[in-house]
This record gives sequence, C-alpha cells and structure tokens, in this order.
Amino acid sequence: MEKELILTIDSFNIYQDEKILIKGDMASGKTQFLLSIAQQLPKNQFDFLSQTLNDNFISGTVGENLAFNLENDAVPRHTILTSVNTTADLYGLSDLLDSQVNALSTYHKQVLALAQILIHPTPILLLDEPYALPADYTGTLIVTGDFDPELFDQVIDLSKAPSKSDHIDTLSDYTRAVNPNKAILSVTELAKDISFSVFEGEKVMITAPLDIRIADMIAGFYDTPGEVDYYYEDITHQTLDKRGRKIGYIMANPQDMIVVNKISKAAISDDILALCGLSAFKHDKLSTLSFRQQKLFSTACILMQDTPIVIFDQPEIACFSEILHYLDQKGVTVILTSASKLFLPLMDREVHV
Repeated sequence: MEKELILTIDSFNIYQDEKILIKGDMASGKTQFLLSIAQQLPKNQFDFLSQTLNDNFISGTVGENLAFNLENDAVPRHTILTSVNTTADLYGLSDLLDSQVNALSTYHKQVLALAQILIHPTPILLLDEPYALPADYTGTLIVTGDFDPELFDQVIDLSKAPSKSDHIDTLSDYTRAVNPNKAILSVTELAKDISFSVFEGEKVMITAPLDIRIADMIAGFYDTPGEVDYYYEDITHQTLDKRGRKIGYIMANPQDMIVVNKISKAAISDDILALCGLSAFKHDKLSTLSFRQQKLFSTACILMQDTPIVIFDQPEIACFSEILHYLDQKGVTVILTSASKLFLPLMDREVHV
C-alpha cells in the first residue's frame, strides 16, 4: 500500500508513518530545518521536543507536566491519573512525581521531556536531539541527532544539501511556530481594563501610554492590582528571583540593571557578546561605554539567563534583528514595549492597551 505524502520541503518528501533522521555538521541548520517542518504542519497533528530542555516544561512538578497534554485534551481525570502513574513507572519517574522540574537532573529532564510527549502522542513527532528514540511509537517520527541511520526509512543529510546564504534578509524564515492553544503568559486587570494573553513562541509588541508601567508590572518590579499567570501558575506575588527564572527583563534604563564595573566580570559568553556587538569591549569598564552599549550589555546579561520569556522595554534597534533571530531559534517568547513603529514588522502582532 502506497504511503500518504504529508509534506514536501526543500525537495525532500515526508510520508506518513516514516522514520526520518535529519543529520549534518554543527551549525548546518538541523534544528531550523525541523522548525521549518513544524511551521508547515497542522498544529494539532504534531508535538515538538526542543533540545533546549527547559523549553519543554511548564513550571511545576513532574506529575503536572506529565498530565499537561492530557488535561489540555480534556481527558477524564481518572484516565489521567492512571496514565501518569503508568508512564512514570515505565520511565523510572515514579519517585519524582512530586518533584519540581527545575530541581531535576539533566538526565531526568531529558527523560521527562520525552515521556510527557509519549504519554499522549500525536500522529507526528518532531524530536530535536532526544536522549533516545521512542521504541514503540508507530506514527511519523522526525528526529535530529547522532543515531544509527539504519534505524530510519529516510536520512536527510544537510551537510550535503545545497547550502543557503547565511545572510538574514527577514526574520520570517526563522519564526518559531506559535502554539495558539497554550498561553505562556496571561495578565488579568494588570491595570484598569488591561488584560491579555501571550502564546508560546509569540513575539508581541505592547503599545500603552507611557505612564502605565506594563513591563515593570509583568516582571514584578511594580505592583499590580490584577493577576499575572505563567501557564497555570499565579506568579503575581512571587519574589523577583523566582519570577526572573521565567521572565528575563531588559529594562529601559540599563543603569537599573548593571551591578559590575567591567564586562569581563559578568560571565557573558563570547557568542552572546558578539551577538550584542560587544566583542571589542570585552575588557572595558562599563563607565566608558555609551548608553546604547550599556543597554546592549544588559541585554547580553539577560540572554545568558536563558529564560522562556524575554521582555524588552524600549529596546535599542541596534543588533535587535540578530538578537530576535537568536531568540527565535531557541523558541523564546518575546514581549516588547516601545513607542517606535520600527519594531512592529518584526513582531507577530501588536496589543493596544
């Protein structure tokens, strides 16, 4: 029986129930190719496992993460409990069901990331560098990683594929697929009549009167009479330290963030320094930098924190498209507040409050 063609991308055909390996050299674009596939699939037909482990989880316990997809699909409660316990036992997670995900070892995070997908699998799985292959999965499986090519029906070798220019003309080619059914951040009555949600992977520009401190309220630096939710969790009254693990906040005034006197003391990677245009200033004192450079320095510090959400309050246009490209590749949700319309073409949508 001839298999159904699901998708053709860059001359590669992907058929139903095939097992496909995407391989290639470092920086050959394996993850981006996988994301490109995701963008062309119906959103309710696939699940995506990110190699950035923390991107795969909601804040909470192992049990809550295992139950998340089942709850979203309105599976009966007794069925959820049975499935969670069975899956936890199968993957050696039974003793960790009440443990917070952020307290897990890297290995257990890898196991949980795969288990929470397989507990309620979709017809297509896209796995970016999984720790193992799902042995009993019978749907369409597309993975990146160092696996035996003999285990797959098709191998897509990007190191041999025609290369594309590294130049980025627009950011649309690097936009992560947005999940419109999973709000990563919801605010209710942040100020009078100000309520909205931001979905996983979105880039949202918020336009508000300057006297309404939207960014400060979301990040926890200014009190709000309303509520701020991260997934299901009310984080309105969380400490700045705890909220900062979820939301990286790049303030409008970098002086409010700088706590060191030299760039070299901030433990910023060379890649992030280059991304923010600061490589030549690595050993300079911050007091010698311009305001724009100081703002890029504070941006670099937040990027190093690797949070699932990044808020830019009145960002610099310098290096912004490159930084946004970097965040897109990591699947980070971006919230931007600015009076400048220059940023709007780079965003998915604008929220007027």
